[in-house]
Amino acid sequence: MSSDKSGKVSKGWVWIMAWRDARRQWRKLLFFAMSVVFGVAALVAISSFSENLNQEVERQAQELLGADLEFSSRQPFSEEVKKVFASLGAQDSASDIQLSTMVFFPRVGETRLVRTRAMEGGYPWYGKLVTNPTGLSVAESERPVVLVEDTLMLQYNLLIGDTVRIGQFDFEIIGEMVKLPGETLVAGTFAPRVLIPKRFLEETELLQFGSRVRYRQYFYFEQGITAELEQQLRDNREMLRAEDVGFDTVEERLSGVGDTLEVMSRFLNLSGFIALLLGCVGIAGAVEVYLREKVETVALLRCLGATSRQSFSIFCIQIFATGLFGACVGGLLGVVVQHVIPVVVEPFLPFDLPVSIAWLEVFVSMGFGWVFASLFAFIPLLPVRRVSPLRALRALYEDGFQSGKDILVWIVYLGILAMTLGFALANTERTIYGFSFVAGLVAAVLVLGVNGYVLRHLLRKFSSRKLPYVWRQGLSNLYRPNNRTVFLTIILGMGVFLIYTLYLSEESLLRRSDMTVDTDQPNVFFFDIQRDQTASVDEIINDANSFVHKQEPIVTMRLKLLNGLTRQAIRESGVDIEGWAFRREYRSTYRDYIREDEELLEGAFVETASLDSGEPIPISVEERIVNALQLKIGDTMLWDVQGLEVETVVASFRKVDWRRMRPNFFIVFPAGVLEEAPATFVTAARAQNRQAIADLQREIVVKHPNVSAINLAMVLDSLKTIVDRVGFVVRFMASFTIATGLIALISATITTRYQRAKESVLLRTLGASVSQIRRIMSIEYALVGSLASVSGILLSLAGSWAIATYIFKVDFYVPWGLTLGSMVLASFLTLVTGLANSMGIANRPPLEAIRRE
Repeated sequence: MSSDKSGKVSKGWVWIMAWRDARRQWRKLLFFAMSVVFGVAALVAISSFSENLNQEVERQAQELLGADLEFSSRQPFSEEVKKVFASLGAQDSASDIQLSTMVFFPRVGETRLVRTRAMEGGYPWYGKLVTNPTGLSVAESERPVVLVEDTLMLQYNLLIGDTVRIGQFDFEIIGEMVKLPGETLVAGTFAPRVLIPKRFLEETELLQFGSRVRYRQYFYFEQGITAELEQQLRDNREMLRAEDVGFDTVEERLSGVGDTLEVMSRFLNLSGFIALLLGCVGIAGAVEVYLREKVETVALLRCLGATSRQSFSIFCIQIFATGLFGACVGGLLGVVVQHVIPVVVEPFLPFDLPVSIAWLEVFVSMGFGWVFASLFAFIPLLPVRRVSPLRALRALYEDGFQSGKDILVWIVYLGILAMTLGFALANTERTIYGFSFVAGLVAAVLVLGVNGYVLRHLLRKFSSRKLPYVWRQGLSNLYRPNNRTVFLTIILGMGVFLIYTLYLSEESLLRRSDMTVDTDQPNVFFFDIQRDQTASVDEIINDANSFVHKQEPIVTMRLKLLNGLTRQAIRESGVDIEGWAFRREYRSTYRDYIREDEELLEGAFVETASLDSGEPIPISVEERIVNALQLKIGDTMLWDVQGLEVETVVASFRKVDWRRMRPNFFIVFPAGVLEEAPATFVTAARAQNRQAIADLQREIVVKHPNVSAINLAMVLDSLKTIVDRVGFVVRFMASFTIATGLIALISATITTRYQRAKESVLLRTLGASVSQIRRIMSIEYALVGSLASVSGILLSLAGSWAIATYIFKVDFYVPWGLTLGSMVLASFLTLVTGLANSMGIANRPPLEAIRRE
């Protein structure tokens, strides 16, 4: 042992001893490093990607809008609004009219629901319309030409020069539309886009009552949006709102896109943090196992003159260096993973996303992971300071590894809690969500710990001597001195809890979009049917040997007053309603029955009523609007039904299964009230197969070009594509959690190897067979694994219910079969892992084992 002139051990000797000892134990230290790799990789990948995304949003801010200012409305702009436009002093302007309609391709004899944009002017001024061939535009064309989205060209094998019939007019395809500023690839999944000159829109005869139309006006300013222009927009905001005209500037569009992307980044960050948290749980177990085998070494060093601090420093250096190595490997893996994420999420982005590495975010995430892992490692590391020299002489009588009431251990616990809380607050939308996240983790630890303690107490109190020897030994191992029951229950239960909570939250979120069509339900819908076309549409469906399910009227209306108050007055009264529910245009219906797929939650559904009664009309309201407007039975609602004011009273609440592909309505009026109101109709039908659907669509659209159709099979295919992409991202992040969860499982079970080795020595010496020892360990691991898995999954049910209900605001879904199977699987994995980590203990000869101990 090297020393200075005063006889004290030199500082360099500590580093040399740390290196020499680590060389012989590199496999065990590598397991410690692996515990941190996947969690750090997830954090690095997401943080670098998020920073990359934010920078690109800032850089391409103007291209998100394509203009400096955009106005939009469901109705043609009034003269008063046009006066505001004229007062803006724009250098250039453009406009388009967007509507959903059917198109017919005569050459291939196919029809398709599309989103038609009738364009006029020089839009876009920022970014560019990407076409094939390049440089094409329809806005100023004097011929009836059309640009068709590239996916649509490919799907129907369309060629340049083909004819497209939109409404009553034919257009010639001059090229493919590849990308339009501000729109994502997903935007065209359900209704691909076609661009036509605005001057030919009237020729299509599509602008009829009930058509889903959006009018847009774009402006370009040489100086951009100035402070004076912002003030002018603020001064006219109330007037524009009264005219149902919305407007977007680059800053507002940037804020909206940024908020959406921030929510996505936060969710992925929390997923990565869960992976890191599980990895740190594995770290605590791996370090404890490693240090338990080093207690005699520490005691021997103390006997040879090393101080407590020097002995402690040797292992601090090893643990910190190993953690840093794991963080660096995780950082490199995260950089690689970052290149995978954009491939999946880019269809949801309104711009191209070049991949670049945000090195500052990479190093910050690596540093966070390293410090966080080191804090967990400190929990088993700190007791090394208390190992006395006498431990070398009393190895069989002193564990030497008790933390007791060490104040530093509690400081470490507080440090872990503070870092967890800080991360949660930084990655949740509201402060309450951050505190709830941490409170949930702490509550889970406490519940699991109590469960382990109760199990240990019950086994000690009610242990029966009538049980077979193997069972008595296996059960008593769970409450004897130095047992690991509480520790294993917490570690294993937390792994199951975190992994299954992530899975259930994903299932509830994705199931919301998992729309289905029953075999006896409609598979095609025709909408925007005029009143005088209903009989003709039904006749065509019946002649095609298809079945007309239902024909439902749709009446558009807007909410004017709630309980006699405007939206602003309600807000001023302190009631926090959701503004969208007050401002939106409602497409309501009327009928004298409640559908079989609707559930009456409260009140009574009124079948018929009359405007002549002079009393408010009783209506049924869907639960989402009930929650958004905080409605109660008996509340009054004044509606503007296309110029006619109708006073209503809330008579019942309904729950609608929005996953069913059929027309659903927020507001249902009784029969006898709206029959004379201007309405369009939607007809649900069932055709025999996809070809029959296509033939039916073609025949109806050719005869009634204003009628649009939704092919549910095609919609479900498109929806499945989107859900699969979202699901892949979530499952990809979950894979990091699962990988670290397996490491934590292995780490938790190997912590018992030290104690099992001692007990096996005694049992083998007393005559126990190898088979008996293995059965004893099997009983122990099976019972702990079962308790931990059941507790963890029950906690995950509570946690994921809270997340689905209060954060995602979706229906909570539990796959009970898989849940029960997961309990069994987690218990089985604990058993197998425990036995695998105990290999070599049970079958060693007693004499060899005694000498080894």
